[in-house]
Amino acid sequence: MSPRRRAAAVGAALCLAYLAGALVSGSLGPTWRRPILDGLVPPPMYRWVAPPPALASTNQHPSTGRSTIQLDPAKGSAATVFSTRDFQASLALGQGAIAPHGQDTKVQLTMTPLAPKADAIVPAGIQIAGNVVEVTATYEPSGASVVDLRTRGELGLVYPLLFQGVGFEDTMLRSTDERSWAAIPSDDAIAQQSVHAAVGRLSLFAVGQSPVGPTAPPSPSATRSGSIVVAVLAAIALLGAVWFLRRRSPPPPPRSPRRTVDPWED
Repeated sequence: MSPRRRAAAVGAALCLAYLAGALVSGSLGPTWRRPILDGLVPPPMYRWVAPPPALASTNQHPSTGRSTIQLDPAKGSAATVFSTRDFQASLALGQGAIAPHGQDTKVQLTMTPLAPKADAIVPAGIQIAGNVVEVTATYEPSGASVVDLRTRGELGLVYPLLFQGVGFEDTMLRSTDERSWAAIPSDDAIAQQSVHAAVGRLSLFAVGQSPVGPTAPPSPSATRSGSIVVAVLAAIALLGAVWFLRRRSPPPPPRSPRRTVDPWED
């Protein structure tokens, strides 16, 4: 096999081994899946309004975001994607998501991070992870408040990890008074440590986090078993790639016979 084909075989085997590892780790639970999804670069440090005591000395205050959206008298608000400067909160609105309003020509959108209330009532088994974000909008120049959206916007909130070493689930929470919270349909982007939800009203939002599965890291025996399975699958993938490339390789050209010189030949 030529060096180029040998390198291709090794590369194919590594790809297959990675996929095999993903399948095996996925079957072991959420805790095992997280390293594969997250990659090698850790997310930025979370910025708390009221940080835990252990993080108070290094914490940076989160950003408050403000954006002005142009308002068409017939179509409504322009499409926009807005994020705070620290990218811990973002909101995407489509064309006309905010309805026209009299003689107003623009909308002031604000996202303000707040500390969760100590007496907040959340669904059973859930804790608020990180800050509460208040999303508000006002028409200008009238100053009237915007509450309902004509079409749903996409809200994204970044969250910190409350439960180290265990699997967990995250969901978007919504409140109107900062005290009573309810879960709304959302998607958890684990690799980015963010939750996204389609929202039809501007309100108070937060990420709710709850532990799932075992409350301790996997045992050494489970680690060894998973490693053995991954190694076996990787070896099979390597042998399969080499066999496949050998079959596709053309046979070497036959060597031309050497002419024997007779020293007694005239």
